[in-house]
Amino acid sequence: MNAELMSSERHSGASWRRPSLTEVPRFPGGRWADPLGGTPLGRTERTSEHVVGSFASVPDSVGAVRRLAGLVLAEWDLAEVADDVRLVLSELVGNACRHALTPDHDPGTTPVVVRLSRADGFGRVACLVADTSDRAPHKVDAHHFAESGRGLSLVAAFSGEWGWNPIRGGKVVWAVCGGRD
Repeated sequence: MNAELMSSERHSGASWRRPSLTEVPRFPGGRWADPLGGTPLGRTERTSEHVVGSFASVPDSVGAVRRLAGLVLAEWDLAEVADDVRLVLSELVGNACRHALTPDHDPGTTPVVVRLSRADGFGRVACLVADTSDRAPHKVDAHHFAESGRGLSLVAAFSGEWGWNPIRGGKVVWAVCGGRD
């Protein structure tokens, strides 16, 4: 399927509402309000409902996150949302690695923290990616022949809802996949 030709309004009727930071469940490795400080770089921690991993801000991390998501979703018996989750995470982690670094950050030691959570009993998965930049993500209207600029449009197309929140030391961009009719 050619995702570039898909309408970004694919899930415009989604009933998922934007959660506040206080509604997002606690994750292993620390409080949600401090996702950049809880899990050491290169580590992954799991519970039956959540997984958190801290990755270096390098391109190879995108593939590592995709593999982790595939394994976790298979364990959670949520294979039906695996393709959407992997695509969304690819875009969010890729954006974090590409846009969130500043000249004073070393990509090999600057974390991108990925958290997956079963959002509810209806097959929804919350995907959260935290990075050290406080710059807000923004969608752009990329031309058909543009080589970049479609990432957040893909996130919007393949998730029921997405957004971002500032956090101490950076931001978190989140999306909720699955649970569609």
